[in-house]
Amino acid sequence: MIKEREPALERMSVIAQVFWTLVSFYFLLWFEGIVTIDNFLETRDHFVLGIVIIPVWFTMLEMFEMGTMGRMQKYRTILKKYLFLIPIGSFVLFIMIHLFDFNSITGTDLMKFAILDFLVLSIQKVIGRMVIRSFRKKGYNTRMLLLIADETGASFIRQIIETDDWGYRIWGIITDSDEIKIEFGDKYAMYPDNEDFARLIDEKVIDDVFFCKQDFNTNVVRKLVNECREVGVGFHLHNKVLAFGGLDPKLSFLNRQFFLSFRNTPENYIALKIKGAVDFFMATVILILVSPVMLAIGLLIKLEDGGPVFFKQVRVGKHGRLFKCLKFRTMVTNAEDLKEKLMELNEQDGPVFKIKDDPRITKVGKFLRKTSLDELPQFINVLVGDMSIVGPRPPVPSEVKQYKRSLNRRLSVNPGITCTWQVSGRNNIPFDRWMEMDMEYIDNWSLGLDFIIILKTFKVVFSSNGQ
Repeated sequence: MIKEREPALERMSVIAQVFWTLVSFYFLLWFEGIVTIDNFLETRDHFVLGIVIIPVWFTMLEMFEMGTMGRMQKYRTILKKYLFLIPIGSFVLFIMIHLFDFNSITGTDLMKFAILDFLVLSIQKVIGRMVIRSFRKKGYNTRMLLLIADETGASFIRQIIETDDWGYRIWGIITDSDEIKIEFGDKYAMYPDNEDFARLIDEKVIDDVFFCKQDFNTNVVRKLVNECREVGVGFHLHNKVLAFGGLDPKLSFLNRQFFLSFRNTPENYIALKIKGAVDFFMATVILILVSPVMLAIGLLIKLEDGGPVFFKQVRVGKHGRLFKCLKFRTMVTNAEDLKEKLMELNEQDGPVFKIKDDPRITKVGKFLRKTSLDELPQFINVLVGDMSIVGPRPPVPSEVKQYKRSLNRRLSVNPGITCTWQVSGRNNIPFDRWMEMDMEYIDNWSLGLDFIIILKTFKVVFSSNGQ
């Protein structure tokens, strides 16, 4: 019987993937004519990079656990991991090329290598999984299960039956549920709840026990866990009470104590770190590039009415933190005092205040709003960490006070300069739909989604349809 996690086999799988990466690298160099049989021993560039590939790819593959052959792991999960680790490894090679001035290999060559390596590793992984699954269907590499279930566990039992390529086989079911007995009694051995559990797992070949009951006593479960632990049998708790729509439960540890954590906000650690780095460097580059434009805008604002160049407004950030959001001033200096007199002209539903032809807007301000240039100072907010490039727009405290409690979830991430609402019509979108867009952004967040929103933002800016 092969174990669920076999370190030796996983290590061999990682080594094989490193080998295929080297094959991809040298095949590309041969195909591009960079390395030939005649000059193979004469050039050092490919030797150094080949040596670097071995520890870098080995470390990345181990870090992303790409040696495992999880029974229930989805193909898209595997492909996503390759999409992360291969560009990171290729970036290390890119740095090496520039540090050591390897002229024979270019950035374009590395890009082609990354694409080829992704295809090769993905294909070998998919083929390997297909082979293993075919063996599991034939009864090899199986794990025998004992289920403790009530009627709420019926759907899980059906899933085990329908997915025989997982390699799980149900040996028997402990239950007092008539529904379970009627549906599965002719397929598997049935035992009452008062059955001697310890005797069953001692005398029978059982690899794992799944507890699939909605109601349970903590002391009873603890006893079952201990009896499984004594003989090395795995125990798994499956309970619908612990499953909530839209929440992804994960086991977390704090000071050697474990917790079942439920979050419905982005938590991909690596992707979030990349987002933070992109925010910082992108904000720095943009501020440097547009500094002459910002200087000219500041001069125009000052010449028009002599008032302050920037408008600093208290906004609500992540988890209710208050910060001063910077914008170029686009209204008269006493705009806030005039707001109460204009409330009846508000064109936006909900707690938001918006007027298409706001009489408080200055001539320069009208141009800045139309081109969205008034938002440029917010890149300073991004630099100090109060905002991100992409995220829900930061509301003012008075708006948040009028939110329904469920809308506060849009404050669970850093607010952004641009968002789905910004690139989808802005003031033409009803408040409720605006909030829905923010929730959809949080639920479906990815680096790719941020990239798409940034591209759409450029389109909005150049079309000059801001208000």
